Amino acid sequence: MHRVRMGGARFAVSALCTRARAGLPQRDCPRYCSTCLEVMRRFLLLYATQHGQAKAIAEEIREKAVARGFSADLHCMSETDKYDLKTETAPLVVVVSTTGTGDPPDTARRFVKEINDKTLPVDFFAHLRYGLLGLGDSEYTYFCNGGKVIDRRLQELGARRFYDTGHADDCVGLELVVEPWIDGLWAALAKLFVSSSEGEMSGALTAAPGASGTTDAAKPELIHVESQVELLRLDDPGGKDSEVSEQNGASRGQSSALTADFEPSLTRSVPPLSLASLNIPALPPDYLQVHLQEPVGQECQASVPSVDPIFQVPISKAVQLTTNDAIKTTFLVELDISKTDFSYQPGDAFNIICPNSDSEVQSLLHRLQLTDQREHHVLLKIKADTKKRGAALPQHIPEKCSLQFILTWCLEIRAIPKKALLRALADCAGDTAERRRLQELSSSQGAADYNRFVRGARASLLDLLLAFPSCQPPLGLLLEHLPKLQPRPYSCASSGLCHPGRLRFVFTVVEVACGASAAPRRGLCTGWLASLAESLLPPATSAPAHGPQISISPRAANSFHLPRDPSVPVVMVGPGAGIAPFIGFLQHREKLQEQHPDGHFGAMWLFFGCRHRDRDYLFRDELRRLQQRGTLTHLTVCFSRDAAADGAAPAKYVQDDMRRQGARLAALLLRQRGCVYVCGDAKNMAKDVNDALVEIISQEAGVNKLEAMKTLATLKEEKRYLQDIWS
Repeated sequence: MHRVRMGGARFAVSALCTRARAGLPQRDCPRYCSTCLEVMRRFLLLYATQHGQAKAIAEEIREKAVARGFSADLHCMSETDKYDLKTETAPLVVVVSTTGTGDPPDTARRFVKEINDKTLPVDFFAHLRYGLLGLGDSEYTYFCNGGKVIDRRLQELGARRFYDTGHADDCVGLELVVEPWIDGLWAALAKLFVSSSEGEMSGALTAAPGASGTTDAAKPELIHVESQVELLRLDDPGGKDSEVSEQNGASRGQSSALTADFEPSLTRSVPPLSLASLNIPALPPDYLQVHLQEPVGQECQASVPSVDPIFQVPISKAVQLTTNDAIKTTFLVELDISKTDFSYQPGDAFNIICPNSDSEVQSLLHRLQLTDQREHHVLLKIKADTKKRGAALPQHIPEKCSLQFILTWCLEIRAIPKKALLRALADCAGDTAERRRLQELSSSQGAADYNRFVRGARASLLDLLLAFPSCQPPLGLLLEHLPKLQPRPYSCASSGLCHPGRLRFVFTVVEVACGASAAPRRGLCTGWLASLAESLLPPATSAPAHGPQISISPRAANSFHLPRDPSVPVVMVGPGAGIAPFIGFLQHREKLQEQHPDGHFGAMWLFFGCRHRDRDYLFRDELRRLQQRGTLTHLTVCFSRDAAADGAAPAKYVQDDMRRQGARLAALLLRQRGCVYVCGDAKNMAKDVNDALVEIISQEAGVNKLEAMKTLATLKEEKRYLQDIWS
């Protein structure tokens, strides 16, 4: 490998082009490949991830870049010792997710803090041209805010986009934006490099908007036609997939006999999809070599890999907070942390490390014909001949642990399979019709079916393997594609002042319809926790002397805490299990009042909502006691499913009660500089509460909606409007 200068810019040149190395015909070489010398045009690729999505997408971009004649210099945003934006002259591509209630991920915190330095000049990044892809979930109020924060600040410091920003929504499927955004990236990069070929790259990148040698930001939707170059054409005669094309012809002949009322399903399609020529993603390169070794001697003590300290603590108490006829079941669980260094304050959240369902693990082992080898140690190596750039062993899989341990504690086997996995599974299907259907589900033409039968149905890998019995994937493929089993966060529902050495939390058992299952499945973590809690409930007489142990770890510090000044008024909004952190707030305030009887404490308002007064009114007795003691100064409870006393039954939610108290709330927030806390469901409640606050501020302050929204944004910046919400 050596370097040459072309058009003032430096490029890496390899002795043999990527397509030639892959054994593809030279006629397929890119137009800039001359006599089999490949020009690699470098760009800097940064990602910031919380759960691995952004990293996986960035790695996909790096893989595809090679075939397009680009070289992606990939780094996590936290690795600031490996790149320097102050001196970077190459184009910048950023993939960043969003966490919490609109925050950049933990891996971007340092980066965001540095670029938010108010002393930086407005032209600090004037030399940078960049494209950014943000990941988020529109069920949350601040959609894609992690990416928007970075995008906005780069603009403020003089950086300019060479490609329009993409905002991918996990609520409807990230791939709906991610795929066309990546497909269009190559033309935008190529256009940028071409525009720079008359002079030094740095000169072109620092030119003023509209000056010679600059280009406007390319729009993904305008250059999406370029995406077909990267995709394998299944109807390409004589091409690599000519065998598949013949199979498609047979499939089209069969499909023509379908009746008009034939319904599609996970395993079958109907016209026009069943008749279509497909564009499917390129097959991801495999890179893991797996060897299963019989255990010899003492079994190794495997543990779940984690960057945070992990504490094993026993469950000391479990209480069912709802009646047996409630629509949803909610539990209060108490953990004994007295013998650990784990500490918390009210409002904090912590992680619970949960396993996959044992029955699902055993079913997967059986389906893969690996039941007899479940205790074998898994030895992983990188394949010597892999085409995957930067291939590395998965950090979330510990060395020399059993296959059963990996499937139980390390891999998210319930994760909705991505299209890349479907594409790989297609090549493992022996049946022609099954292979075609898996190809359809991974194709751009089959996006609607993928969203309906895979994503919308929450199908898992096991669901797919049971639906396509001829598919026999090797273990290595699954270890490459299945994501890390993520810990589940829960809010602390207690105060250490009130319950020293104890940590309480609340959870509602989730039930979701998944895949082709006739009955809904319990949520992975809540189902497991419920089974542990139920073993401790009366009339269970065989409960152990010490409760079952679970593993927990701390979460990064957040700002969802009581004001430092106890005289500041507090408004708490928490329907359902969202009341959990506020119980901790109230317990803490009660103890502070006992310790400082002459202190000045601000008002504490709670808006709580549930379905039925007699079934799921959580913490009813404790709330009444706190109200009688004066700790809880205002309590408003609404019951959405109970009929009113006069026989009417209007829907009634926390935001409705907030509007009724609009004048007093506005006074608390605007004149008395109070704080409002919201905890609960992001999909509907958090948005409705946000809208109610905008309406209250607009009406009571006499301003229009836009000004009210700005006021609310200011409250958030001042950490006086705080959310702890989940989807």
